Amino acid sequence: MDHLHKFSTFVRAARAGNFSVAARQLGVSPQAVSNQVSQIEKWLDVRLFNRTTRKISLTEEGAALFECCKAGIDSIEEGIRALRERNQEAVGTVRLTVPYGLSQALVVPLLPSLLEQYPRIAVELLIQNEMPDIVEHSIDVGILGGALPMGSVVARKVTSFDMLLCAAPSYLKKHGTPRTMEDLKKHRCVNLRDPITGKIYPWTFRHRGRLMTLGLPASLTVNDTETHRRAVLNGAGIGQLASFFAAPHLRTNRLKQLLIGYVSAPIDIYLYVPRRDQMPRKNRLLADFLFEELRNHPDLQPLSVLRK
Repeated sequence: MDHLHKFSTFVRAARAGNFSVAARQLGVSPQAVSNQVSQIEKWLDVRLFNRTTRKISLTEEGAALFECCKAGIDSIEEGIRALRERNQEAVGTVRLTVPYGLSQALVVPLLPSLLEQYPRIAVELLIQNEMPDIVEHSIDVGILGGALPMGSVVARKVTSFDMLLCAAPSYLKKHGTPRTMEDLKKHRCVNLRDPITGKIYPWTFRHRGRLMTLGLPASLTVNDTETHRRAVLNGAGIGQLASFFAAPHLRTNRLKQLLIGYVSAPIDIYLYVPRRDQMPRKNRLLADFLFEELRNHPDLQPLSVLRK
């Protein structure tokens, strides 16, 4: 059993690529992880890691041992976890990461119900628009809109959303409702600039059977999605908004959708968990809860439903 514990530590360190990260995951000191790996190396008379002051990497022998060990260690840990959880209540903190827009409009309003249902689960919410390093930040569950990096996570597609061309009734009352793309050139437009690339998000239309991108001068340009949405909602001009944000305001007539040939490619929403970590019950409960709640969320229903 002592050797099994050491080999489990070795597998965790190999996956993390860092003794400090592995130690944080195991709840021990980095020195304890290093010592256990050193004991295996001494026992096997091989060097398993190349070590520098900043990082570690597997040697050829270490990589071979890792390939032999990882599946077995995973199976043992999963079996132990399953036995321990059979009659246990979910307890502990789950680190959840969500982009800002999705968190404010969709996820945060769902959390009180989760916390009421599972009072011994605590959620630590990390708001970050880009997908974070799940190992460095010890992420348990994540939600992401858009393309998902492959390989590092296990992901489930929850649903998709569209972008809608919208304006506030107060703006349309003052400036009129555009009927054509030419009309748009006479209106105030609120553009969103990607804070990472610096590019303005384009507006795409279907015109005479083909797609075209229309570049419009903006009366207001912002680099934050929430500011952008609030500006349109408060009558600053016409903007393209995520359907999940626009939906409740369309239903209450605080926004109007402009149907003048504007089209957008659906944007997928994914829920993901780390590929290399066994999933504790508390993590699985949070992941399943969010998946089901978001999949059935009224503001994430198909566009045809939102227009009714």
